[in-house]
Parts: sequence; structure tokens; C-alpha cells
Amino acid sequence: MSTLLTDIRGYLDTCDAKGIKTYIVPNYHQYTSTSFEIDQIGLIPVINLRALPLDKFENKFLKRIFDLMFSSLYLLLIGSWLFPIVAILIKLNSKGSVFFVQERWGVNNKMIKCIKFRTMFQNNGNDQHFQHTTRNDPRVTSIGKWLRKLNIDEMPQFINVWMGSMSVVGPRPHVTPQNEDFMQKIDSYLMRHLIKPGLTGWAQVNGARGEMSDLQHMQTRLNYDLYYIHRWTFLLDIQIILQTIVNMFKGDDHAY
Repeated sequence: MSTLLTDIRGYLDTCDAKGIKTYIVPNYHQYTSTSFEIDQIGLIPVINLRALPLDKFENKFLKRIFDLMFSSLYLLLIGSWLFPIVAILIKLNSKGSVFFVQERWGVNNKMIKCIKFRTMFQNNGNDQHFQHTTRNDPRVTSIGKWLRKLNIDEMPQFINVWMGSMSVVGPRPHVTPQNEDFMQKIDSYLMRHLIKPGLTGWAQVNGARGEMSDLQHMQTRLNYDLYYIHRWTFLLDIQIILQTIVNMFKGDDHAY
């Protein structure tokens, strides 16, 4: 390395002596295959090897404004009458609280409190040992089955969106046991936490949702998440929202 630096220094001195402008092309491809950009820390230029669309202030600001507007409209126009009806149905169907608050991982691996309608019997739903919901899961109440089928159980997360811990669109947040497990088994798993988690995402509208039966299933979901993170556009968010609405009316075999 020292010999290489000495050679480069010699070339630069020779070019300076001849009055020739010098350009250096860094071999950044050995470190990353994704996009990059030149940033600056103080007066020092640096190469950002993980340049993401949502690193830019204007993109992040646009997404946040949309999240505030969308979540506010939903909570006022739909949540104001839907939430009380769902709450009554849950209370009539089984004993326990209306909402289920669960710890999940948000942006930069920070813990967030994810709000959902309770869809399981109280004792099982509060079990400290996490167990992913399976098809025909006996822990799910009769009302909970329909709430899950129509994705209504996730709607209280618009409160998370309004408060800023989540976005309308982004990688779905996972619970702590899942994160601790998959981060040890799948390369680049924690990169899905580079942006805020979402109510819906690119993975979900492409069918990668529901029970994660094996590592391949999780790898597929991660691939969709990373695609979204690296290729985010506002139009892609709109497309995902529209696809989510269509899927809600069509039904989803993976929603249980």
C-alpha cells in the first residue's frame, strides 16, 4: 500500500511539474455494487458507498409530508368511525384489551411500539415467547380472523405513521426475536432498517408476506425490501398503495 501511494504521489508531482490537470478514478466497485455519491465532511471530500434516494433531504421531506397528510385523512375520514366499530366487535367477541402494542424494530434498529387491533385471545396474545401466526392458528379469535383477512388489524399503525415512527410505505417491521434470529443467518438483513418501516411495502404487494417458514422466504422478502430502499421514488410509493388497496378487495391467501 505504501509503495502504491508513493507511486501515485510521484505521478501527481510529475503532472504538477508539467502543468497537467490530474484526475483519479477510485476503484469503489470493490466495496459496493450499489449507487454512490461524493459527500463532504467539513472540508474533506468522502465517497458515500451507500447513497440512497431517501438520504436526500427533499425526498425525505416529501415522504414525511405525504405520510402526515395520508395518515391524517385516514384517521379523520375512516378511523374516526371504523375504530369504534372494530373496538366494540373485539370486546364482544373476547375478553381483553382492544389494542395490542408490540415492540418492533424501526429505522436504525431503534425500538418502536407498533399498535395493532388485538386479534388473539388475551393470554396467548400476551405470551412473552413469540410465535408467528400460522394458518388456522387456534390463538386467533373469530373476529380476529376477519380483521387479519381484511388487514384491518394493522390500521391503528396509522397512529405510528402520524407520530413519525413509521411510514405508509416501507419494509414491514419485525419483532425482536425475528430480527435477532435472521440477522445472524442472512447477510445484509439489517439494511432493511435504513429507512422507516411501513404499513405496507414492496414485498407485501408482491406476495412476500405472512408466515416465514424458512430462510428462503425471508431472503425473498429482504430482496424486495432492499430493491425498494435503493430504488425509492414517490411514484413507487403511490403504486404500492394502489396495489395494497386492490389486494385488500381481492383478498390475500397469505393474510391469516
